[in-house]
Amino acid sequence: MNTTKIRDHLNEEVTEFPEHERSPVPGSPATPTHGPATRLAYAFVAVLVGITVGLSNALVSVNTLQLQQIMNLSAYQVAWLSTCYVMTAVSANLLLIKVRQQYGLRRFTLAFLSLHAVLALILVFAPGFEATLLVRAISGFVAVALIPLCLFNMMQAFPARWRMRGLVLGIGVTQCAIPLAHVLSPSLLASEGWRSLFLLEAGLALLSLAALGMLRLPPAERVRVFQPLDLLTFVLMGSGLALIAAVLGLGRWEGWFQATWIVTSLFIAIPALLIAGAIETFRQTPLLNLRWLGRGDVARFAVAIFMARIVLAEQAFAIGVVRELGGTAQQLTTLSMAMLGGAIAGVLSSALTVNVEKLARPIMLSVGIISLAALVESVSGGPHHLQRFYITQAAIAFAGTFFLGPALLLGIINALRHGNRELISFIVLFGIVNALGALAGPALLGSHHDWSRAVGGTTLDAMLETSRLVAVIAGCTTIYLAFLLTLRIRRKLAELRSQNKTDPIFLTGPANTPIALPADSHWRPPRPGIAMAITFTAIALLGAVLVVAAWYLPV
Repeated sequence: MNTTKIRDHLNEEVTEFPEHERSPVPGSPATPTHGPATRLAYAFVAVLVGITVGLSNALVSVNTLQLQQIMNLSAYQVAWLSTCYVMTAVSANLLLIKVRQQYGLRRFTLAFLSLHAVLALILVFAPGFEATLLVRAISGFVAVALIPLCLFNMMQAFPARWRMRGLVLGIGVTQCAIPLAHVLSPSLLASEGWRSLFLLEAGLALLSLAALGMLRLPPAERVRVFQPLDLLTFVLMGSGLALIAAVLGLGRWEGWFQATWIVTSLFIAIPALLIAGAIETFRQTPLLNLRWLGRGDVARFAVAIFMARIVLAEQAFAIGVVRELGGTAQQLTTLSMAMLGGAIAGVLSSALTVNVEKLARPIMLSVGIISLAALVESVSGGPHHLQRFYITQAAIAFAGTFFLGPALLLGIINALRHGNRELISFIVLFGIVNALGALAGPALLGSHHDWSRAVGGTTLDAMLETSRLVAVIAGCTTIYLAFLLTLRIRRKLAELRSQNKTDPIFLTGPANTPIALPADSHWRPPRPGIAMAITFTAIALLGAVLVVAAWYLPV
């Protein structure tokens, strides 16, 4: 296989698409019409990539206690495993969308997926805390690249009128990883212990690598978007956000402001973020449009999503309550299955019911469900209450996947009304809010749990008290979202009244005249050459072997 063939396969071809097939956003693939078999293939790749990116962190985050015991780590060390993942992910969010717009993601993604798989395999045979941290950090970087690929592949699987449903399904697939990890982890740990986790991670990475290599997305329009000051902003803002993530992820275990490094990190992070903000505010072409992000609607939206991510951290404490109440292994498995069923139901319900005119309502409904479920759990302190958790945790898992797709869609639609630059800013904001919210939730609830224990409560009492706190936070967030929804409705009514006054004949509509539909491009995914097909087939077979080995290799 010569170098030219490899380079041609990694590069994205340049194709002119008709206007109706072009993406409105540079860096996103075109959306030509596909046949049923091709759509099914894109859907399969989307699910595979979504599971890969989701499980890469979920397998660690749901097994921190087990990894701490098996790998002989301290609580502080095991907290680093999830924290460094978020540190690289939150920093990469600032940069990778522009990388995609200017250079395309194909070559970058295939290279980092390969590196990720190789390092995960190295961990199987040469484990170590430092090497594990390196793999987690690379996983965070790769995740930021893979999530858009999951969305793009899923959108290709749907006809034009349903592509928004594809976007909702795509983001929902990645959110099913936590309950799926709860279901898979007991059997994985019973097989090869922590090695099984890394075998599965490496196998899924290789399967995704082969799938993305064999099935190309349609080409995307590229534009020159990088500016000289972008690198300075990235260094300042990326390092500041990474330090904030480190504080949120490790502060609970270090006693918050009792640790010198936490105070030092904040003294570095806050000025770095302020300087980056000042630079971006006065630039004509900023990396982030902070003036737009600071507007009332966008800022209120960010607060709502951040609070929703915080209350979703309640699930980890609910599982602890079930254990404290004497839940058996079978009951914990049933609980995990209920959570997975609820998460899948949330994704499907969200995709089926999504309405671009009513995108704020699913967010409010989801947070309200979490509030009610947490309230029920807070008064379930006896062994005879165990079955309640099947319902409440399924409901919280449903809410966690039901709201995220409409939330993403709401922000994208609002951003596109202002331009492509605002869309970049929103996607970066959405990634940062979700990542930091995922750390802030365990930090806040965990600290409250520790405080409840310190004042004399039992472990069970502290967990139930934490559920009450979640119910209060979620209830207040629901009221806040209802207020925002009221503002949106009033604004819509004002716009309609204004339209009535300025355009009295708008209700009659234009005459029904036939419109000639533009011709389709008839683009089809190019087939790889024989040598590349053999290579990716071998990679897929190796990945499948590793996935099977994660369960069936003898201890």
